[in-house]
Amino acid sequence: MNAEERIRRNRIRRQRQLRRRLALFATVVLLALSMAGGSFIVRAEDASSDIAYKYYTSIRIEKGDTLWSIAAEYGDEHFESGQDFLQEVIQINHLLDSDIHQGDYLIIPYYSSEFRR
Repeated sequence: MNAEERIRRNRIRRQRQLRRRLALFATVVLLALSMAGGSFIVRAEDASSDIAYKYYTSIRIEKGDTLWSIAAEYGDEHFESGQDFLQEVIQINHLLDSDIHQGDYLIIPYYSSEFRR
């Protein structure tokens, strides 16, 4: 085998290796894109399900108000339970216990389907 023949065969071998590597790379990229593409599929929501935005308001404590009465008035189905609502109110207002006084103000979370800026 002369040198020219060896060079030609090496060139052919390198071209085949390059084609295999490119084919493997393209397969990996296509596979990754197809797997990632599934996460970008848009799921339509039922038109009857309303979007609720969370807001906060300040209320003044009136005579006879307790945290439980406030939870009964302002808590709704967006909170898992009245206790969850109370825990959030206590955390937001940095209360050490459930002792509130007439004339004090509390920040209360609530949900609305209306978007406000």
